[in-house]
Amino acid sequence: MYTSTKPTIYLIDGLNLVRSFLYEFTRSEEEVTADFLDFLEDMSCDERYSMHTYEVIFDGTFRPVGPLYRAGVHISFAEENSADQIIYERASYLAQTNQRVIAVTDDRALQEDLKALGVKTQFCRKFYNSFKPGEK
Repeated sequence: MYTSTKPTIYLIDGLNLVRSFLYEFTRSEEEVTADFLDFLEDMSCDERYSMHTYEVIFDGTFRPVGPLYRAGVHISFAEENSADQIIYERASYLAQTNQRVIAVTDDRALQEDLKALGVKTQFCRKFYNSFKPGEK
């Protein structure tokens, strides 16, 4: 799958994405998180991707990750719920209101549940790799 050329809301399981890259680097989870959020902010400012909204949902309670709103990137924390639950509910609402949404998660059960709603899904690495080479 590629990065959509139509305005799309990407619902991203933040912890899934960070952990899918964590073991490639000898860096902390906080450092990989900061790099990923900076990458998303850069992509959201690029004219080829600025029409999208990137909603990153992290499991757990608030922790410092820098600004929660960065260009087209919005960061939130699931608090007492799970990121999966928030992504499912948000994707369901967006799909019902005919908005283009893609959920980015490595959770296969969540992907199957979302596909049953007609929501497209993408694995974390495929999402990251969908940006053209040289842009990352």
